[in-house]
Amino acid sequence: MSRFDLRSRYLKINGGFENMGRSIRFGLPGRAGAHLLAAGLTAIVVAVVPAATSPASAAAAEDCSVSEVAEAQAAKQLAVACGSTVEVLNERSETTQVFVDASGVGRLESSVVPQRVHRRDGSWADIDTNLHSQGGGFAPVASTADLTFSGGGNGPLVTWHEGGSTFELRWPSVLPAPRIEGDTAIYDNVMPDVNLHVTAGRDGFRHVLEVLTPEAAANPALRQIRYGLGGDMGVTRTAEGGLELTSADGEPLLQASPAVMWDSSISTGAVQPATTSSLGSTLDSVLVSPAAGDPDARTLAADADLISSARGPSELASTADVDVAVSADDLVLAPDSGMLSSLASAFPLFIDPAFSKLRSKWAYATSNGENNDTAGARVGLSPDSGALYRSYFSFDTAAMTGTTVLTAEVQMKLDHSYSCDPTWVHLYRTSSWSTASGGRLSWTARPLGSGAVWLDSWEGNANEAGGCGSIQPDADAVFEGSALLTDLKAQVQSSSSYWVGLCTCNQDNEGETIQSRWKKFYTDKTYLIATFDVKPTPPVGLAFTTTLDCYKQCSSPALVRSLTPTLRAQVQDRFGGKLETAFEVRTAADLAAPIVVSSTTMPRAFVTTSGNATGTATSQVPAGKLVAGTTYYWHATSVDEARLWSGWGPWYSFTIDTSPPAVSAVASTEYPQKAWGAMVGSAGSFAFTASGADEYSWDVDGGSATTTTSPSASFTPTTDMVHTLHVKAKDKAGNTGSTFDYQFWVSPQPEAYSLWTFDETDPAKTAADTGAGFSSQKPGTLGGTAHFVPGKLNNAVHLSGPPADRVTTSGPVLDTTKSFTVMAWVHAADLAAQTQQTILAQDGDTASRFELQYRKDANGGAGGWCFTMSGDSGGGAQVSACADGQSAGLPSNDWVHVAGLYDQVTGKMRAYVMGGDLRCAGEVAEADAPTSWSATGSFAIGRGWSNGAGVSYWRGDIDDARAYQRVLSDAEICQQASS
Repeated sequence: MSRFDLRSRYLKINGGFENMGRSIRFGLPGRAGAHLLAAGLTAIVVAVVPAATSPASAAAAEDCSVSEVAEAQAAKQLAVACGSTVEVLNERSETTQVFVDASGVGRLESSVVPQRVHRRDGSWADIDTNLHSQGGGFAPVASTADLTFSGGGNGPLVTWHEGGSTFELRWPSVLPAPRIEGDTAIYDNVMPDVNLHVTAGRDGFRHVLEVLTPEAAANPALRQIRYGLGGDMGVTRTAEGGLELTSADGEPLLQASPAVMWDSSISTGAVQPATTSSLGSTLDSVLVSPAAGDPDARTLAADADLISSARGPSELASTADVDVAVSADDLVLAPDSGMLSSLASAFPLFIDPAFSKLRSKWAYATSNGENNDTAGARVGLSPDSGALYRSYFSFDTAAMTGTTVLTAEVQMKLDHSYSCDPTWVHLYRTSSWSTASGGRLSWTARPLGSGAVWLDSWEGNANEAGGCGSIQPDADAVFEGSALLTDLKAQVQSSSSYWVGLCTCNQDNEGETIQSRWKKFYTDKTYLIATFDVKPTPPVGLAFTTTLDCYKQCSSPALVRSLTPTLRAQVQDRFGGKLETAFEVRTAADLAAPIVVSSTTMPRAFVTTSGNATGTATSQVPAGKLVAGTTYYWHATSVDEARLWSGWGPWYSFTIDTSPPAVSAVASTEYPQKAWGAMVGSAGSFAFTASGADEYSWDVDGGSATTTTSPSASFTPTTDMVHTLHVKAKDKAGNTGSTFDYQFWVSPQPEAYSLWTFDETDPAKTAADTGAGFSSQKPGTLGGTAHFVPGKLNNAVHLSGPPADRVTTSGPVLDTTKSFTVMAWVHAADLAAQTQQTILAQDGDTASRFELQYRKDANGGAGGWCFTMSGDSGGGAQVSACADGQSAGLPSNDWVHVAGLYDQVTGKMRAYVMGGDLRCAGEVAEADAPTSWSATGSFAIGRGWSNGAGVSYWRGDIDDARAYQRVLSDAEICQQASS
């Protein structure tokens, strides 16, 4: 018996918004995983090397019980470590999921109808349209639509909240309490022998009137069916006969596809059942008895696609359009009167439309502009109307933007085919389109065949009309191949969606009118399955290290001193993971230039990164490959675990310089080589002569080294006699030459000092300066009651303190900006008489540059011998170096030798206290001297100077006062104290 003989007409009144058919999710076929394992990039030139760390050891740091994490980088890290598949939560949506497998490769699953719902508490749940009791009504367990169905009574039949707006649909009379059958609420006898079915969908609902008998169909109320409209959404009729629902400010929120009606035909002239509940037993009586031993023949009676219901028409049902109008607050449906009254109509009859959210995931087009229900995606020549059908799908691919697609499949489930044998259907890529899901596009809006990009074809069959001897099962349609993969790779670089169209026409626009190619596919089992990865970033060259390879010019163009330098590059993978990096050296920055060291000769670098972090890949050039004095060019490339190639990175260059610079000469005007030069304490300049030097390192007599880029050095000797300057040069590559030794002789400084012995006798008022070496001697004039008395060595000067006892010269004795030493023997009369008593000083304009003194306030009030210096001519910034006098210098009835020293070279100042002339023992205190300045006033013995007047007068005797224009050694000071 032919398929046509079995086929009977059917009646349908339907306006579907979404696929209300089977909602069991289509599982991923096993070959999707096989494709993933087989995926590789054949153009890559480097070999795979196993990771050093095993998954078991890496997993120890991860919680492998976790199967989903927020970020892609973290998901990859966990998946690789645990050898498992991990979902990326941030990419999850109602239609899309992204997973990362154990190899670090991402997998996208994108559908055209919602598969899950995001709840208000932030959790996700798989779509579950079964109804449960809620607030006196009934609502789906998990749907993207916020719906409530009536529990019976005068309230709205359906209440829908969306985007802050509300839509209500009302039945014009009191509703009975419904029967709940899964996702459907059935309100019996809302008219005589007319039941009202309201079914929850993935993103909307369908309301269908079930007309059970011809008598019920004759009811005049069915000629114009009125539903009440409520809520604050605006409802308008579209040009195609559907509805658009908008918010108060005009924003589109919901839609309804054009309404349709259908009957329950199963074969021409067949006796029809009175109710859908008894349809199964009726089919048993009208179908051909099964052949003995043929278990498949019996499946005809059980196949729901042969039985019209409130969910949709059977494959053999007749259909007709239903006029839709909006009148004031009413939705008015006008069923086809011919189908209501036709004797050929098989009951029950069904009249809908369906409502859903605004979506743009799938659509259809018809050659004659006819509307159809949204229960499936149709292609080919309709056996009912003779119209040609095409279907269109949009897949969300945003998660793959900027990535490399490794494998791709469009998977569909074939619900029904006209033919009993496989026939062809073709998949094309189109440009974007916009219409509500399940909506109808203009036939010419998106041409297929020669007007689109062909992707793949598939042939199959799933005839369920019974004419093939059995009810054929649904078939898995898989579109794949190089054309689809290549096209998807390109599209994800610039688009976040992938748009395809399904047609029975081939690339030459042939075959679309062949009846046997008619097919219907499930929309809720239509997926794009793709695996993808992010190719690594091309490596970026890093500077050579100064440890072994370079010195000053380490970045391209670099100068290196090694014939086996280590090349370094920054590598990066956006998703992290293990990168293998190869390096190559050529004679020029050109892939056509001769290879010096190939990528197969250079050692490979393996770097594991986490997240989007960068890593450093290194590879040392093998020995014997490079020649000194030559410039080379190098670059690097990386490949990840999926064998995605980064491409070659930029070129970088380096030149090898292994010749160290040599210092050939040193010259100094102040200190000529091996000849007597300037006196000690005089600064000298030393000029270096070298070829190719970038910097110099020098020292004197093996002391601390100084590094400078200047070809000269400045040095001030602090000691006389023979000294040696050692200098060596270094170039930009870091080559260091041999040491050049330059010997120079420092002349001793002639002794220059003043000495006041105070060996005069009264009534003389002048103390002679018996020193030598200065340009002139500086005798001192006694002031006040100062006079000569027996002293330590012969006579001494006795000073009674303020107001005027002192000895002063007519001008300065010392250059206070240079090193000097002062000392004297003192015998104090009363150290407690005043806070400070000064022995020796030299005046500035308003204050002393230095004062050798006793300070009662020193050492926490215990007193002490101090050498005090001022940092400016006003007496500010004073610094004192004070000995406590516990081992020498006290009690005050003893003669004490005190000295003060300033070292210009070291910036130090010292105070010395010696206890007697029989031993060289005492105390030394040191401090950092304040800023140097020149005091050009009198040298004073027995007082200080502050605010332009004498202060701190000495009480007692002073003998053998001395002033030296140099630093005396500790031994020399001790000798004076012992004389």
